[in-house]
Amino acid sequence: MSRRNRLRGFLRLLALASLVLAVGCRSKLVEVRVVNSGTTDLHNVEVDYPSASFGISDLAPGATYIYRIQLQDAGRMKVEFSDSKQQPHSGKGPYVEEGQQGTLTLTLDGSGKNQWAAQLHPTVKAPAGE
Repeated sequence: MSRRNRLRGFLRLLALASLVLAVGCRSKLVEVRVVNSGTTDLHNVEVDYPSASFGISDLAPGATYIYRIQLQDAGRMKVEFSDSKQQPHSGKGPYVEEGQQGTLTLTLDGSGKNQWAAQLHPTVKAPAGE
């Protein structure tokens, strides 16, 4: 086998190994969409998930805020926010676990409603008492 053919073979093997590593190392992310379905601004929105949280200072009526998270632990998601009159509201969301991926839509409004729609894989059940 010529030196040139060995080099080509080595480069093909290196490219294949790089591809396998790149595909195998993909992070499992959850895209969280926070939607204000009301007619007034929402303030100080805080979304808590196991081992972390993120916040949105102001969310206009009809606006959607998208944030990607990586679940590192198990637990129930929660939300806290204030309406346009600075009245606090809170709610509990789905139980999630490390390794899940997909999308989660949280729809809020100024009356304090919070609705969670999870499309996460694999699906998990909350432990008894959770």
